[in-house]
Amino acid sequence: MPCRIGITTDPEGMRDYWQHQAPGFTNWEILSMFRSEAAAKEYETGYALRNRCDATLGGFEGPRTAREAKTQYDWWYVYHFDYTAATP
Repeated sequence: MPCRIGITTDPEGMRDYWQHQAPGFTNWEILSMFRSEAAAKEYETGYALRNRCDATLGGFEGPRTAREAKTQYDWWYVYHFDYTAATP
């Protein structure tokens, strides 16, 4: 079963996004939290390579509204989930 890893400052929003985008979405989990985006990206890259997971590598935050502006104090969450591969 394929897997995906990513980073976000909004884990609930990202989970909702992927539930509607990834066929067979399952096994969502937060792997770790970081205070810096750079540390989260480093963890994401290493995990993706070790576990052969798809990754955006660098993060995908999705759309934000003006009132949801990112601040420098956000926690960065590294998430993982499994999904089913698309059949040709």
